[in-house]
Amino acid sequence: MALGRRNAAVIGFWLRPVLAGPGAVGGPLKEMIALTRQGRLRPLAGGSYPLADAGRAHEDLLARRSVGKLVLVP
Repeated sequence: MALGRRNAAVIGFWLRPVLAGPGAVGGPLKEMIALTRQGRLRPLAGGSYPLADAGRAHEDLLARRSVGKLVLVP
């Protein structure tokens, strides 16, 4: 009711049913692999941290001081 009074909404998306559809994964996954092989798609590593600094890495994620994936190095 609180959302309705403000004309607001909560909208979500559940990926599992989409992935269950025929051809939902095969085609896009093949395209992603091909683009990666061609060098047109590259993962973005935002930095690496020693495993002992995992807490700092998490803080940087929460504070949005990083871009891409962070790597923890054992």
